[in-house]
This record gives sequence, structure tokens and C-alpha cells, in this order.
Amino acid sequence: MTSLSETLEPAAISHAGQEVISPETSDDRGIWNYRVALIFLFLYYIRPQDWVPGMAGVNIVRLVMIIWIVVMMAEGLNSPLRGFFRTPHDWAMLAFYVYVVWNAPAEAGAGMGMLSLVVFYYLTTQALSSWSKLLGYLRFWNWLLITIALFGVLQTLGIDITGGKDVTEYGRGRLALGTWTCNNPNALGHTVAAAIPLSYMMFFWRANMFSRIVMFPAALTLIVECTWETQSKGSFLVAAGLLVLVFVVGRPKWIQVIVVASALTAGVGALSFLPRMESMGSLRSEEGVMGRLMVWEAAYQACQNNTTGVGWRQFMGWITVQEGTRWIVQDKSTHSSYVQVGADLGKVGMFLWVLILICALRSIAFYKAEDETQERCRRAILLLLTAYMTSSWMINREYHTEYYLIAAMAAAFHRLAAARILDASEETDKSDDTALAVTPASVGLPWAPPGSGPVISLYGEPVSPKRIWLRLDWKDIVMAWAATWGVLQLWDYLLKNL
Repeated sequence: MTSLSETLEPAAISHAGQEVISPETSDDRGIWNYRVALIFLFLYYIRPQDWVPGMAGVNIVRLVMIIWIVVMMAEGLNSPLRGFFRTPHDWAMLAFYVYVVWNAPAEAGAGMGMLSLVVFYYLTTQALSSWSKLLGYLRFWNWLLITIALFGVLQTLGIDITGGKDVTEYGRGRLALGTWTCNNPNALGHTVAAAIPLSYMMFFWRANMFSRIVMFPAALTLIVECTWETQSKGSFLVAAGLLVLVFVVGRPKWIQVIVVASALTAGVGALSFLPRMESMGSLRSEEGVMGRLMVWEAAYQACQNNTTGVGWRQFMGWITVQEGTRWIVQDKSTHSSYVQVGADLGKVGMFLWVLILICALRSIAFYKAEDETQERCRRAILLLLTAYMTSSWMINREYHTEYYLIAAMAAAFHRLAAARILDASEETDKSDDTALAVTPASVGLPWAPPGSGPVISLYGEPVSPKRIWLRLDWKDIVMAWAATWGVLQLWDYLLKNL
């Protein structure tokens, strides 16, 4: 009797002609690749290059990318599914990049401008090569969001670490930081709001007593205080929606009904007591909202009149405003990722942009975890994905690194989930002369129906995994098309009814 781990060296098998590495082995490999991934995440959120003296103007991100590539070449590929194009997310990302570069005018510089973002996506999928690394990455993400909230609270107490005082005063007292990602109240509010449910998953859900009594209340206090000081109506709505989602996902039906009913009654009423929320009933009377709707209308016409849009980062929202006795033409932001993508890239580009989010959602939402670590990762990524998709209606982060990193986490999650086939194979004790077959149903994969037949035959001829979701299929196309149609319909509805 021989176990799979004793038979395969070095802990890998040929899966439809391509190598698959055991997740346990991957946990010990690529440690520097993983550390560089953490450093890059730190640089994206904390951004010392924006406020530390002597670092201004230094292209530290490009340096990190070069180091990351060198480390990758030295340590090799460590993802359980070997290769860069092994999941639907990978192929969708490639299609999106090719389309953007093909569609962009020469002066946009889309080829090099977007290349680094796509490279970081593929590097991150390789760095998160085990469940423990993925969970550690999510914990680190949460700590970074809490740190941002701490910077905001300290600034209100007179300790201005990032130099955001002038930005806050320019925004009429609404809190903002002196970093590129949080240099306005809305951006800061939406960034920090995502940490509320994420902290719940890391510090409260199935956590020890110290985390529940000390860590979670402390983190929540910082996050709520920082979000409150931004006075961002959009971030209040997102935070409320995420809190409802926390108490709905994975709960019994009767609890879901109670939570949703409470949110639609008492929750809606409570929102009216938050700063600046009293004007929610008459949004069109606000000057800022009126200007935003004018830009949305221009962007909608650009999207409808040009199937491929005007090009990557090319749409400009010009509006005419009155200052005293003069009328001036200003460039106003769309304040919406969906609107910006629709105007820049047209319906085709929006379809591809949404397709990546749909692939991420399909991987996470319908996965059946087999232990607490997997479930914690699943729920945390789902919350971050939901926060991003919701906030994208109110802030511009359509081409930010955050989009690519969330997609990369979902793709890494998908790779680890597919590698459970190998885990199940290792746990099965068969004689050497018996063909070992594993079905999707036997390992709980959500991408194949029960009884779909064998996937791997270790001691016989390998069988192509036709039933496992490793390539884009008609379901992805249909869901992405439906989501794109829904975005356009909601966009049109908001224009007519806000």
C-alpha cells in the first residue's frame, strides 16, 4: 500500500498534461514571493512614498515590481496549479488587457500604463500559494485598513502623520488623508468602511475571547470614528450594507429574514441620523449631485453612441458652472467606476471589466469550504469584493490596484480550491494496481454536478477535467452579459429618478 505523497516526487502530478503542486508543499515554497506581495500591499494602502520626507518622487512601485519578478524567477512558480493561465480569472484578465490596449489611442499609453497592474495581478496569484498565505494576506489587508483609520483619528487629535490637514480644511472639515488613495473624504470613507465587516471576520467570527472583547471593539471604534469624520454618505450606505451581509451569509433562513427586515425598517431610519444624511430625500437639490448627474449623462451618451468608448482614461466630464457673474467650464470627475468604464471603454469594455468581477464572485460565493480557514478566507474575500462592487458606484477606482488585487485573491482562492482534488487523492489509500479516480463531487467542488465522472486517474490514463471550471464558459458569458445589462439599466434609472 503506497500513499500518493510517497508515490509522487516532488509532491506533484500531471493534471491533464500540466503540473499540480500540493498546497501543503506550496506553503513551504515561495516565502520571499509572499513577503514581497505583502510589501506591495503595504505600499499601496499606507503609501509612505506620499508623505515620508525624501521618498517623494521615487518610483518605488516599479522597483518593487522588478524585485518581485526577480524573486519569482529565483523561487519558481509556487501556485498549486502551475502556470499563469490556469483559471477563468486569468483568461478574463488577459482578454481585458488586450482589449484596452487595442482600443486605446496611441497617446493614452495604455500598453505600459496598464501593464504593471496586470503584472501585479499575475504575481499575486502565484504568491498566495496556500490557504495559510491567503489568510495571512487578508489579515494583513485588514490591519492596513485599520492603520489608515488610525491615521485619520490621530489627525482629528492634532497628530497629522500623512499631512492631510490642508486636504481636510479644503474639504470644509471633512476628514481626508495626505495619500493618493485617500486624499478626499469619500475615498477615505469607502476605504475604511470595508474594514468593518473584515474586522468582524478576523477578530470576532469564531475567534478567541481576547479578540472578541478587546481587538474587535478597539478596531471597530477606530473605523467607525474615522468613517464618521469623513461625513461620506456613500460610505455610510456601503458600511450598512456590508454589516447586513455579515449577518446574512451562511446564516439560517430565519435569521436572514429577520436581519433583512430589520435593516429595511429600523436600519433605514437610523441612517437618517448620520452626518449629511438628512438631504438624501432631495439629492437633486445639492449642487455637487447635480454636477455629477450632468457628467453621468454625458458619459451615458458616450457609452451609447460608441460601442468601444472613447479610449482608456480618455473620457472627460466637462460641465458649465457659474461663479459669481461668470460661467466657467470645468472638468468634473464621474465619481463612479461603472460610469467611467462605460464612457472610456464602451459596452464591450464594461462587459470585460465586469466579467472579471463575475468570475471572482462565482469562485467565492458558491464554494463549499471544508474547514474554518477556507471559510474565513471565502467570507473575507466575498466582503471585500462586495465592498468594491458597491463603492464603485460612488467613487473612481476602476483602474486602481485594488481591483486587480481583489481579482488576484479570488483567482488564488480558485486555484487552491481546485487543488483539493490532489488533497482528496492523497487521503485515499488504494493498492498500486488500482486506478485512483477523483470526482468533483467527492471533494466538494462547486463547478461540477454530482456524478460527473472521474477527473484524474493517477495510475491509468489521465482524463481531461472537462467538468471542472478552469476556462471561461457560457455561464460566465451569460452572467457577465446580464450584469452589464443590469449596470446600464441602473445607470439609466438613476439618471431619470435621482
